Amino acid sequence: MPFRHILVPLDFSEPALRALRTAVGMARHGKARLTLLHAIIPHVSALAADVPGWAAFDPDLIQRYQQELETAAKHALERAARDEIPDDVPFELAVITGPVADTVNDQAKRRGADLICLGTTGRTGLPHLLLGSVAGRVVARAPVPVLVCH
Repeated sequence: MPFRHILVPLDFSEPALRALRTAVGMARHGKARLTLLHAIIPHVSALAADVPGWAAFDPDLIQRYQQELETAAKHALERAARDEIPDDVPFELAVITGPVADTVNDQAKRRGADLICLGTTGRTGLPHLLLGSVAGRVVARAPVPVLVCH
């Protein structure tokens, strides 16, 4: 049974772009639509703005910074779509702020995706231990099948 809706989380790395190319091929073959998703990690400065003693933070400055991040991510998604997705593949773009793995899985559920196709850098050793693996966290809790591309 072909997939109907493929969620493609993008951090704009080469592995993520390879995952997008894989998803495009699958979408063309099975007539699926794509959702390209970029999750913006909540910044400590923005989260700390509500903490006592951090009143020096200008809430307007934090909001403008967040808007700049969202605009830049939207432009990067548009560029990736323009460069990688042919005209016969329907797609939508989404920029969401939140913890990456949780956001990916939540959006897969909310948007009715039946496959998540994502890239991984394949970190091992100490970097993996310290930074963890977004792909691993997505796979561990995904509501749908996950295709991980390296």
